[in-house]
Amino acid sequence: MQHPLLKPILTTLTSLTLSLGLTTTAQADTVALKFDIPKPNQATVSATPTSPKPVALTFLPDTPSKPASQPATYPNQPYLASDLFAGGPNSLVSKAVGSAEGTRTPTGGYTSAYYGHVDPGNGVWNLGSFSYQHGAVSPEDADRKQLRRLQQQTLELRRQAQAKDFSLSLLEELNGIDLANQAPLAALDRGYINWLFIAKQQPIDSHSQIIWARTKAFLDPDTGYWDAPGLGNHWDAIYRDQQRRYDAILRAIDSH
Repeated sequence: MQHPLLKPILTTLTSLTLSLGLTTTAQADTVALKFDIPKPNQATVSATPTSPKPVALTFLPDTPSKPASQPATYPNQPYLASDLFAGGPNSLVSKAVGSAEGTRTPTGGYTSAYYGHVDPGNGVWNLGSFSYQHGAVSPEDADRKQLRRLQQQTLELRRQAQAKDFSLSLLEELNGIDLANQAPLAALDRGYINWLFIAKQQPIDSHSQIIWARTKAFLDPDTGYWDAPGLGNHWDAIYRDQQRRYDAILRAIDSH
């Protein structure tokens, strides 16, 4: 039998125990359900994002690679026109035009055609690197005479380009010189430079611009008809020939 005085005491103790238990549980729950994110370490996080250094994920080479099928550079002037003719028969002009003519190799060697051959267009006897047909006693004499002529024609090409407010690249200029050797009127009489200027306004690459301008230069500026009887007076045949000569010049530049 419970003593009457113990009942109030037990009731008080029970209430106190329950109160303490609930408080402990609530505190435990508060700790367990706390989702506060700790403040970041200021030493490792920056408020302003910074670009990482391109180490593992960079795909750029240390130095730009050069196209294998093109000369190292196609500089625009200011190199002198005389630089192209330095060395006479061993000059870049002699090798480039001779390679296009089939009288020289891209490295400057001589083919059998250098010593004389019949021109396939007009049947005239040709001599030297430039297939010269205006009277020469030897291939060497032919080269001296044509080099002097081409130097003057090169200055005229530059003058025409300057009038159009642009400078010729090395490849553009050598192709103009070669065209002057092949067909002077196509190169110099309202031809190559005019068409090259137009080609530069078109969405085509620089190599196609040159070949296109060389081909269009065979149009007679007065009649509008083709003036290339040795090439069949037909776009396809003229274009193939001009592309062949362009490729030969490209190889000569690479080998020079």
